Amino acid sequence: MTTGFRPRRNDSLHAAFLRLMPASLTHWLGARAISMAPEQIALREGLRAALAVGIMMALAMALGMPLMAWSAFAAFWTCLVDPGGPLHVRLRTLLAFGLIGTVIAAVMSMAAGYGPMMAAPCLGAIVFACGVGRLRGAITTQVGALAAIVAVVAVCYPMPPHGALAIAGLFALGSGWALAICIVAWPVDADAPLRQACAAIFREEGRMARQLMTPRPGFPDGTPNAPRDTGAYRREIRMRIELARGRIETLSPYTASDQTRALLLSTLETADRIFVVLIAFEHAVLSQPPSPEQRRVIRRFMSVMERTARMMIQPLPDVRKLEQQVAWLRASSGDKNALFGSGALICAEALGNFIATLQDTPRRAPVPMKNRPPPSASKWHGWQVVMRHSARLSVSVLIAYGITLEFALPYAYWAMMAVIVVMQPQATATLPRTIERVIGSIAGGMAAAIMGVIFPVWLILATIFPLAAATIAFRAVNYTLLVLFMTQLFVLVTDLVSPAMGWDVGLARSLDNIIGSLVGFAGCLLLWPERRSPPLAAQVADAFIANIRYAMMATTFPITDHGRIEQARRMAGTASTRAEIRYQQNRLEGLRRSPRLEMTGQILLSLRHIAGAASVEWMERSCVPSDTCPPPSPRWDMIRQRMAWSDIVATAPDIAPTLEEMAAMLNDPAIVPENART
Repeated sequence: MTTGFRPRRNDSLHAAFLRLMPASLTHWLGARAISMAPEQIALREGLRAALAVGIMMALAMALGMPLMAWSAFAAFWTCLVDPGGPLHVRLRTLLAFGLIGTVIAAVMSMAAGYGPMMAAPCLGAIVFACGVGRLRGAITTQVGALAAIVAVVAVCYPMPPHGALAIAGLFALGSGWALAICIVAWPVDADAPLRQACAAIFREEGRMARQLMTPRPGFPDGTPNAPRDTGAYRREIRMRIELARGRIETLSPYTASDQTRALLLSTLETADRIFVVLIAFEHAVLSQPPSPEQRRVIRRFMSVMERTARMMIQPLPDVRKLEQQVAWLRASSGDKNALFGSGALICAEALGNFIATLQDTPRRAPVPMKNRPPPSASKWHGWQVVMRHSARLSVSVLIAYGITLEFALPYAYWAMMAVIVVMQPQATATLPRTIERVIGSIAGGMAAAIMGVIFPVWLILATIFPLAAATIAFRAVNYTLLVLFMTQLFVLVTDLVSPAMGWDVGLARSLDNIIGSLVGFAGCLLLWPERRSPPLAAQVADAFIANIRYAMMATTFPITDHGRIEQARRMAGTASTRAEIRYQQNRLEGLRRSPRLEMTGQILLSLRHIAGAASVEWMERSCVPSDTCPPPSPRWDMIRQRMAWSDIVATAPDIAPTLEEMAAMLNDPAIVPENART
């Protein structure tokens, strides 16, 4: 039976890495703004990059041309800039990067040949122009960042005009070679990362269901009254859904990826509906231990989620097996009026609709250019932030350049590269990136130094192949792993083409990366700092308002008003996730024992209970759809009166509640029942 998804060979490396990566670790890292996505291993892309880089380095060694390392670097950067997606988008991106990189390599190498007084202004202008590329989207951002890296490497290769043209030619050779491999010789399924992201959501939902079966101390059977790890699953699933939604919605609906975009958005809607059921199940399990019948439903649910996740990444998804398991889940629903029965039925219907979409989505031709709507002006939204970031990126790179000149650091471009990749428009995003960069650089530099000392030249050359493969394969998994493998790759390539060997290069790489990372972080804090993000209390207030709005709408709006209720639920989940991440970051800053922070944790936990209770009531009402509005609950009227909240849908309260006011309302038995409070 054919489906809309294109084939991809199932990779045992994904399964092995997923088994080695416990969910608790990914949740802990995610709460601290450190991404860990083991499902995004791209082995085929890694092998493709290894072939491109390895052959260029083998030619450099065979011809005795150390400068040909530029071709290897160009091939690596070209593989790294490949955005995936439709073929014409990839081809345009790779060609643009090859052309821009060739010009920048020639200009910067030639300018450096005339001395730092000529090189510094050119470097600052080019880095600024590359940073402005953020205005045109994610693909241009990646192209601009790598083009800026080309500039900082080229400035460390001062050449006369003919030498600069030679470097540009070597860059064009490596970039063209990598483009030929990526587009012609070894094409891969460019949409696989998005499908893997969707499969990871179903897998995480299955883990959340398994967590409900785990006995712990607290209840007679061992289930706790308020386990904090359940919030970690909610946070992780909501983050994954919204991140995947953002990536999928960037696919143009006017290209050949139209069908893939529609199918993946349908996948997310299915996962979102199932997530509501999971929240309701969780709330019920926290109130009392599950019965044997309920455990059977949960086990069936876990099996269906695992099958769905596997189907998303298999070469030819066997929809019939999933249909059979969905039928078993529907048969296990039992009493349709009971919570677990109605939840099993809702999941079965959602998956049934998803299967129908897989089978019936027609392929549509791309819309002709003349019929496409004009580009939206929204791409220029936030231009002030981009211009400020570009300016301080340019200044920070020049500061790092000056430091390396002053102290005569042998590999100055590593410090400037660290500035470019570490600096983000927001300082809060720069700190985790700085920490990951420093850790990866130190570990990778030490490992490469050891290999440079004990390995013969032929073995170092052979090691470049797996290192290039690992760098590209793990680039979307975790930034620390990317830096770890990339550091070893660059150090060993430098070992092969320069007289410095072993410890010198590895230690220099680590030192330069630390300097560049610190300069980048200081630049975010000191150079035109952005407005601080809302304090924790304000984010908790936003989460409080969003969750109360969702609870009111889920319990008092007609069930047929599905769209607005779903939107309110998503906003509540996103606001709670944002507040919980900030809460975890504050705990890391040494405020773990703060009374106000403890109060914040209790408020966030109570909000999860309120959202769970609202999901339970929404599910129970959805079994009998009706246009009538239930009578308003006195507890919601009491909250509206206390907060002077006139319209819960269109507006927010005039004055946000304080932590003390939120805690008082959440601990009021007239507002929150006893079993929903902490």
